[in-house]
Amino acid sequence: MASSAFFRVSGVTKRFGGLVALDQVGLEIREGTSFCVIGPNGSGKTTLFNIISGLLPADQGSISFKGNEVGGLGAHRLARLGIGRTFQSARLFSTMTILENCELPQLALGRSSLAEAVLGQRVAREERRRVRERAEELLGRIGGGRLYPRRHDYPTTCSLGERRMLEMIRVLATDPSLILMDEPTQGMNPVWIRETLQLIENEIKSRHKTILFIEHKMSVVMQIADRVAVLNEGHKIAEGTPAEVRNDPLVVQAYLGT
Repeated sequence: MASSAFFRVSGVTKRFGGLVALDQVGLEIREGTSFCVIGPNGSGKTTLFNIISGLLPADQGSISFKGNEVGGLGAHRLARLGIGRTFQSARLFSTMTILENCELPQLALGRSSLAEAVLGQRVAREERRRVRERAEELLGRIGGGRLYPRRHDYPTTCSLGERRMLEMIRVLATDPSLILMDEPTQGMNPVWIRETLQLIENEIKSRHKTILFIEHKMSVVMQIADRVAVLNEGHKIAEGTPAEVRNDPLVVQAYLGT
C-alpha cells in the first residue's frame, strides 16, 4: 500500500482470549472519499472502529493518518489531529444544554488554559465567543435549524433522530478532516434516514471531508459509499465499489443472504 494514503489500516489483528476478532485487516482510504465497512454481526466491525478511534489497543498492525502513525493514540489526541467519531447510540451529556453539548468538544480542544478560563483572561473570553458562534451557526443551519430555538433545552427533550443529528453537529463543530460514523442510520424511520443522508451529503461530502463508516442498510451504503470492504469472522473477504461488492458471491453468501 502506498505510504501517501490519507488513512491506512495495515495488518490489524485483535484477539480476546482464544477468539480472533480481527485477523490481518487492512484498509486504504483516499482523501475526500467515503469508505464503508459492512459485515454480519460479530464480524469485527465495531472492534475495528474501537481500535481506530483509540478505545481498544490492537495486538498487531499499524494505523496511519496523513502519513503519520496514530495507532494506540487516545481519542483526545486523535481529535486534535482531526479525527471525529459518532457512535451507534448518541453519547450526549444529559445535564448540559443542546448548545453546551455543541460547545464542549471545541472547548476541550481549545488553546486556553484552565487558569485563563477561570480568571476570564481575554484569550479565553475570545475563544469562548468563537466557540459559541460556531455552535450556534451549526445549530442554526443543519437540519433546517430545527434545534436552534431549543438550544437552551436539554438533549433528553430530543427524539432519537434529533439526538443523532445533535451528535453529528457536535462532531462537525471541531471541523475534523476524517469522520468515523458507526451505523449513522440505526433505529431511524425513513424520514430521519433521508434527513441523515442529506446532512451527510450537504455537510460532509460536499465539503470534501473523508468518511469511514459502518452501515447495515445496503440502500444507505449504495448512496453514500465510494468503496466498501466486507468483514466476516474477523477477515476482510471483499473490497470494491458498492455495486461490485453487492454482486460478489462471497458477500452474498456471508452477508446479504440472497
